[in-house]
Amino acid sequence: MAQIFMDLLSSLTNCLFCFPGSPQLKVNNRSFKLLRLLGEGGFSYVYLVQDTSNSQLYALKKIRCPFGQESVSLALKEAEAYALFSPHPNIIHAVDHAVTSANDKSDPGSKTVYILLPYYRRGNLQDAINANLVNHTQFPERRLMVLFLGVAQALKAMHQYRVRGAPGGPQSRQNAKHIRQEAEEADKDAARKARTRRKEADIDEEDIEQEPLMNGEVTRSQDGVEDGEIRAYAHRDVKPGTFYTGTWKGISSFFFFFFFLPAHIDVELTNAGCQGNIMISDSGTSPILMDLGSLAPSPLHITSRALALQTQDLAAEHSTLPYRAPELFDTKTGTVIDTKTDIWSFGCTLYACLVGKSPFEMRSEETGGSLSICVLGGDWRFPDEESMANGGGRRKKKDAKGKGKEGDEREEGGISEGVREVVRRCLRVESSERPDVDEVIEMIEKVVEELPPDDGDVDGVHGMGGESS
Repeated sequence: MAQIFMDLLSSLTNCLFCFPGSPQLKVNNRSFKLLRLLGEGGFSYVYLVQDTSNSQLYALKKIRCPFGQESVSLALKEAEAYALFSPHPNIIHAVDHAVTSANDKSDPGSKTVYILLPYYRRGNLQDAINANLVNHTQFPERRLMVLFLGVAQALKAMHQYRVRGAPGGPQSRQNAKHIRQEAEEADKDAARKARTRRKEADIDEEDIEQEPLMNGEVTRSQDGVEDGEIRAYAHRDVKPGTFYTGTWKGISSFFFFFFFLPAHIDVELTNAGCQGNIMISDSGTSPILMDLGSLAPSPLHITSRALALQTQDLAAEHSTLPYRAPELFDTKTGTVIDTKTDIWSFGCTLYACLVGKSPFEMRSEETGGSLSICVLGGDWRFPDEESMANGGGRRKKKDAKGKGKEGDEREEGGISEGVREVVRRCLRVESSERPDVDEVIEMIEKVVEELPPDDGDVDGVHGMGGESS
């Protein structure tokens, strides 16, 4: 135990000194000390920072916007979406944001966007999944379903958003529109500077500032929609996290292991980390949905082959492969892409928490086949079942006494039938056969009501530590 503590202490110490001299930066006159790089991808970097005035920890997202490659409007779309759905207990909010000139003489039109976000010390769902795999534990079922009830409620706020309505009303919409206007002005300024530098007076500013509606417009997609009417949005990238290997990035996993797991579980720190879009609140009982850069207005009517291909390309860029709905793999002309893509991803994410990875990753590894073929064919199964593509989906009988027979509730180390059915309903290949978010919430509430309290809980909702399998 002493060695485990020393390993944890060493990990924390390394995090604190990963930036020699602790460099600082300012965001709207607030000074922050950079502690560590948490993750990176494309033009963006995420840092763990500390407010120098009160020592509060935050996650700071820095997005480089080279002129002609990444627009400020696209970079700030995430902050715009956070403002629109704020305040919601299960959707992250942006603490602050800023747009600055990059001071790059070779590219005078380049900008840098900063988005300041809350920092959650317990990490994300992928951290929890990894810990369960390492320690041979599993989520307590009732706590897990309560957590996913929160995810479903966050999706409901997006799927059933009403213009100038809840959760934030007119003020949230106004805040989001202000961010959109700020982004457009920054893109215009970038265009002017680039034209002056490159003497390209024939560049049309509208070509630069405008983004296709399907590329994820937020408040602009509400034009023409009356107050109180629904303007639905789909998240398009619900997942527990993105796993990467290499140097240990961030201290979120450190805090997750130290505070999140029960004391009796052995901890093995590995040289890996993850970024996810379902964080776990510091209380351990609530999910926080984030990463709204993939947000898209819904429904989207596919009226041409060109639009179908564009939809597939955007999905390939913004929707994580093992959690992507089949209609985003093979988009057909004449179809409609709607919020049911999130229901599919929701089911995949719940399965990953139960089994350890996406159902189609699991099946692809079993069969040696293509993951996309498994998705399009609906070829997946629970570990103790036949493949759904072969008409399976029920547990096998285990003995003559009937233990484990079809329809039984959760066996030791197994998965309850009610929980399985939630996953099955979400993973219907035909989107029209999947439940909507209200039906998902109803199913989960019923499952939570039927499940007994988890060991060690008074009310069954006391945190998300794993239990030994």
